[in-house]
Amino acid sequence: MEKNTVLIVDDYEFNRLILCDMFPDMDIIEAENGFSAIEEYEKHKDKICCVLTDIMMPVMDGFGLLDYFSKNKYTDEVPVFVISADPSSKVLQRAFALGAEDVITKPFNVNFTQKRILECIELHRLREKLAELTSDDSFDDM
Repeated sequence: MEKNTVLIVDDYEFNRLILCDMFPDMDIIEAENGFSAIEEYEKHKDKICCVLTDIMMPVMDGFGLLDYFSKNKYTDEVPVFVISADPSSKVLQRAFALGAEDVITKPFNVNFTQKRILECIELHRLREKLAELTSDDSFDDM
């Protein structure tokens, strides 16, 4: 089963709507904070192909979410994109250190961002297929 669901994490509904519109051919799950995102990911991780998260949110911020994903090796399973209005090197370094696939700064160009995210999803899918092929028992017989 191909994963076809995007988990969008942002405390502002308007921001979630903009991000939802970028993926008309995919299923969307929305969360208002990192804690809710963890709950949704745990319930639907077999369907989720990427996570888009804001940094500044109540209850649990995006760094808390990334930290949880990193500690549980979820960043190996699914690409996580940080979307932030703060383009500082401190934010970039912390996001990448916690396993973010990419950091997208606000305001962003919708078409460019959509293409960037979709290409990363495809790359992740290809890596998973390659890993399956190379771990196949019949491959060892060659």
